[in-house]
Amino acid sequence: MEFFIPGLILFLVAIAVTAFIVPKATPMIAAILSIAFLTFGVYQHYQLFADEYRLSTWQDGLKIYAPAIMIIAIILFIIVGMLGFFTNGAVPVPSLPNVPAMPSVNEAAESISDTVNNMANNVSNAISNTANTISNTANNVFNTNRGNNQGTNRGNNRGNNRGNNRGNQLRQSYFETI
Repeated sequence: MEFFIPGLILFLVAIAVTAFIVPKATPMIAAILSIAFLTFGVYQHYQLFADEYRLSTWQDGLKIYAPAIMIIAIILFIIVGMLGFFTNGAVPVPSLPNVPAMPSVNEAAESISDTVNNMANNVSNAISNTANTISNTANNVFNTNRGNNQGTNRGNNRGNNRGNNRGNQLRQSYFETI
């Protein structure tokens, strides 16, 4: 418990700082705080491991390269500083492609209504074509069956209706009246 309560309090304080203070901080404040915390961390690390730093010998061979490393670093900083001075610190930004202008509300509404009307017309035409196809197919089937049965019915009707004056009258089909 002696580690849990302080750790929990530190966690809650970190959440509060992250939620309320950090969003209001500028990048300059973040840079200054990061330098301060890095310096504090290095100092604490050096205090904790002072004996190891004092007794360490592997860096002794690198001491002869320190002046050259510092001169190269200074030259690079000067070049970067000159580039920043002469370009006013501007970063080149590539140009964006041209984006067409947004249509007005009236044009968009007109386009949508045209699209809806075209869709409704297409659906209506498809339904009409389907109904016509079904009607034509039914008429063809009915007329084909009627033509096939006409010969056999004609003979039967002549025999059955000899005394009848109606003879062999054909009636109009239901599908033909539609």
